[in-house]
This record gives sequence, structure tokens and C-alpha cells, in this order.
Amino acid sequence: MSTMKGKRFGRISRFFIGSLVVALTAGLVPSQSASAAQEIRFMSWAWQEPHIKLLKELVADWNKKNPNTQVKFELVDEEGMYTALSTGFLAGTAPDVIDTEAAAALQYAQKGYLYNLTPSFRYIQKEINPGIWKTASSQAKLFGVPYFIEQYLVAANVDLVKKLGGTLPKPTDKFTWEDLRALAKKVSTTTTPGLGVGLSQAAKLTMVLGPTYGAKYFVGITAGSKAKLVQGDAELAIVKNFADMIQIDKSIDARYVSSNPQTEFMAGTLPLIFTKNSLAGTFDTAKSLNYQYLPMISGPAGSAQAPTAGIYAVNGRTKQAKESIRFVKYLMESDNLARTAIAIGGGLPGTSSAQNRVKEIKKGDANWQQIMSQGENLTTAPFLFVPQWEAWKGSFQNPQARLLYTGKITLAEYKKAITTGWNGLR
Repeated sequence: MSTMKGKRFGRISRFFIGSLVVALTAGLVPSQSASAAQEIRFMSWAWQEPHIKLLKELVADWNKKNPNTQVKFELVDEEGMYTALSTGFLAGTAPDVIDTEAAAALQYAQKGYLYNLTPSFRYIQKEINPGIWKTASSQAKLFGVPYFIEQYLVAANVDLVKKLGGTLPKPTDKFTWEDLRALAKKVSTTTTPGLGVGLSQAAKLTMVLGPTYGAKYFVGITAGSKAKLVQGDAELAIVKNFADMIQIDKSIDARYVSSNPQTEFMAGTLPLIFTKNSLAGTFDTAKSLNYQYLPMISGPAGSAQAPTAGIYAVNGRTKQAKESIRFVKYLMESDNLARTAIAIGGGLPGTSSAQNRVKEIKKGDANWQQIMSQGENLTTAPFLFVPQWEAWKGSFQNPQARLLYTGKITLAEYKKAITTGWNGLR
């Protein structure tokens, strides 16, 4: 079963900081052997069994076709990866090719640990959304090739929505925040909310969706210590929407601050869920669930979202740079990218040709077609370039949002608390 943990692109910074402290334990990472010139170490934090199986197949296929350049596949968990990378870069024992995430890798790129891939991947740049290319770049240098992107969409239980008198938009319709509120309210009952949203750690969701309102969140020199927090109407709009749907419309339940609506949706009791496009494979496993991904949410500024991206990066100090880049090019081949997206269970492949390839493979599946049609609805996430964002999000934005959603503080108090928290980090 292809099941996403919901944190593929989750907590980052504290692993880096903590790992520097244990730099002397570089023995955690195996030293390169005498035959390193003929071996490429490829480290991944994949956790879905189908994804792991596919990566092993791709490596085996490469090794069969390239007997003089063998790839060694190394599988680690999220925490283990950032410990291994931080100690490995300092000790000179980091892997050659790394499957990681753009926001996490930025800290290594800024320290010069990652190879500048811009010249090697110019040929594919036109196939990658400009906003996502920029998200994986630092000082105009591509530090990782984007291969996987998660967007947020609303999925509907078609039969349940129809039973409750709701009308779903067509895939080509414009679907606004106002439309979502109206639909969620329509299909709410006295015992069941119309819409489920995971609100425990919802700060990233609201910020990824922020561009629909033209939200900036941060201005100034965001890559340094002078980023200024912005909390105007645009930046507060989505948080306010969720709070109003809980407290005024009664179409979202505050219980989602501590419980995951995915279980209810897959059980067929929840009409709508705000979720990731990477859960299509998981929803497909619920045999009795007739679900449909709805059009991207559109706001006053459009429907573009600002997610981070899964990337393939190359160690800037590798002795096998040429072969490592050649291996990344192999992974980025359209068919391999398409197979990767399907193995992960959804999500958007990094290139337009791979998105089209998934459409061919999943030509009879309307939900996969819908997901693969959203490659233009992407932009750069400036908050990912703010060094203190992770600490602020974890210590202030998420906790204060939970208080707001449960009615313990007002929107004005939320704004004051997160602004004071940000200023305290400066």
C-alpha cells in the first residue's frame, strides 16, 4: 500500500543544528572504499514500500547497463539522513547523490556542499516550472533537480456529497475559497462536518496556499537575518477562512486540531477533505470510496501554490561528479519520473514530459489526470529561504493557530502572538 506519512517535507532545521554538535561521530557514515572511483553512493529517505522497491529496481537497471560505474543504494530515515549529511559533509564522507527536499538542502547549498547543477540540466529547464526551479536554487545556482512536488487539493466523496445535496464543480471549473465554504456548509450535518482539514501542523498548508491571496509572509533579505514578517489581510486570509468555517459555518470541526480526517474520509463518512495530491494512491486502496479531486482552489490572486520539492542533489565534493550527474539524468528520464510518482502514490513529477507520461499510464483515471494537469499552478515559496522560518513555525505559528481554531484566542491575538514570537527570534 502506498501510504504517505504526511511529512515528506517536514521538520528540518533542528536535525542540521543537532548534527553539527555530533560532528565528531562521523563514523556513523561509512568511509569510501578503495574502489570509490567505480562506486556512486545514492542515499534516499523513501519510506513507501512501492517507492523503495522501484528505487532498487532503477539502481539494479543502472548497474546492469553501467558495469564500470556501480551505484550503491543507501536507505535512511528522515532524522538519520540529516545527521548523516551534516556529519558526512564535515568529514568528507557524504554520499555522492542525495534524494532529499529543497528546503532541507538549502542549508547545505549555502555552505557550498552541493554541486551546481545548472549547466548540466539546462536541457531540462524548460520542462520544470520556473517557480520550482527557483525553489531548488541558491544564488541562481541549481543545487538539486526537482523530481517531485506536492500540491494541496480538496478531494470529495462523490456519492456522499450527492446524497447530502451538494453539487461538485467540473474539473475545468474555477473553484474559489467562497465556493469551497459554500459547498462545505451545504454538506455539513449536525453530526458530521462537511470538510476535514488536518489542523495540528497546518502552518505550512496555509503558507503554501498563500499565493492564492497574494500573500508574501516575509520581505527583505530573506536568505539572511533581516527578513521582515508580514501579517496583513492577505497573509491572514486562509487562517481566517479555516477559523470562520469552524466557528461560524460549523463546516469544519475543531477536533481536527488533534485528529487526522484522512481516516474518516477513507471510511466514507466525511464528504470533503483538504489533502495532498500525493494521496491518490492511498485513496485508490479504499475499494468502496468513490472519490474525486476537485479543481485547484483559486483566490483573488489566482490558483498558484508555493510548495517545496523533492530533489536529487549531488555532493559538491564528490570524486565522481560526472558519473553522479549522469545517474541523476537517468533518474530524471520521463518514464522513470512517472514510475516514481506512481510508486509514491501521487504528487506531481518534476517535468512536464513525465506528467504527460503519467497521463498516458493512468489514462482511465480522472483523478490522476486532474493531478497531472496542475503543473502550471506553481510558484516560488519565499518563506523557505528564511533561516528562522522552521523555528518560528514550530514554536509560534502552529501552536497559536491551534489556539485560534479551538476558540481560545481571537485572530487579532493570533497575529500579535506570532509577530511577537518572530521578533523574539531576531
